[in-house]
Amino acid sequence: MDDAYRPIPCAVQDRYERAIITGQPLLLDWPSGDRRLTDRVRILDLETTEGAEYVRFADRHGCVHRVRLDHVRLPDSP
Repeated sequence: MDDAYRPIPCAVQDRYERAIITGQPLLLDWPSGDRRLTDRVRILDLETTEGAEYVRFADRHGCVHRVRLDHVRLPDSP
């Protein structure tokens, strides 16, 4: 399996940045072990490490997650 980072579209990056600035929650779908989770989360930060971008977010229980952006989906995106 090719696990090379695939950059996300600029419009999606803008949604994350807007959510950080406004504090508005986003509905995210992300991998967790052998399943996917979907929740409305609070985006905390975006970071770049070793050529890949990551999003840090807090779920409804306050647990903080760090997931590679190309592994995350925004189910409510047009």
